[in-house]
Amino acid sequence: METISRVIVSLVYYNSLVRDTLEYTLNKPDGFDTKYYDYKRNGIVNEIKLNTPLKVFLDQNGEKGEDLRKRLEAFGNEFYSDASTVIVRKNEELRIDHAQNVKIFQNVIPLHEELNSIIQLHVNHARTNNILEEKVANLVAADERFYRAVAFLTLNGEIDRQFEEFNKVMRESKGEATPQSNFIQNDLNELVKCIATVRQHATCKDELYTNALDAIFASIEMMNGKRDLPKGKTFADVFNDCNQKIAAFVQDAEKAWRDTYTPCLNELIEDTRSRQENQAEKPEVKPE
Repeated sequence: METISRVIVSLVYYNSLVRDTLEYTLNKPDGFDTKYYDYKRNGIVNEIKLNTPLKVFLDQNGEKGEDLRKRLEAFGNEFYSDASTVIVRKNEELRIDHAQNVKIFQNVIPLHEELNSIIQLHVNHARTNNILEEKVANLVAADERFYRAVAFLTLNGEIDRQFEEFNKVMRESKGEATPQSNFIQNDLNELVKCIATVRQHATCKDELYTNALDAIFASIEMMNGKRDLPKGKTFADVFNDCNQKIAAFVQDAEKAWRDTYTPCLNELIEDTRSRQENQAEKPEVKPE
């Protein structure tokens, strides 16, 4: 595997761990896999400490690298440490404080976009120098689509849930704004900002992506009164249609991502193991 390919795959691996933190915004009746949490925690915390391509990149980029390192450390402390109040590991159970879901989005999305821009810098450099391997280019493209799909799924689900809660509070107050309704409204505004960021940085243009994107923003405009509901339709109908389009995008994007990610990651692991073994076998040269 080319050196620059190793760096790109390593960065995609780390960014996938950041992305998958979004799963903790979902309501899963059966709970969350503690082994996968441990896997993410190990990667998030240690990739910036060990001699990985990501750490080398951070070390080589002065103040900007140090600033990003601090943000990655803060991210790990916020969501993957014993001090976290958002994701708490108790024995073989994860307890998620869903009241802090917005905090997850506010941290994951900008951080993922920044790491994604670093990946693109490496891809552009490799392409310019004619050393971009096709499998790596395919991985980056698939990773882009799958991230947008996961972001759409989780953000839209949270928007729907908060909008339903907002309407319930407003009904109970007979249409009068209350501190609780104002709090929910602020959360909704933050969620819409997050989903606008996801749209702003996207490079995919395929039909499944645009169908989901258009449905999400149409439903948002209906929620804030900028667009009428379709004749004969309720919000439940609109949300159901939107969710179906997101699900179709997620299903397609996830398959493409797994088909490209797994072999590239396995090759990176094997390549790293071989390099470590070769270094261990080299005889120590002592001065006479």
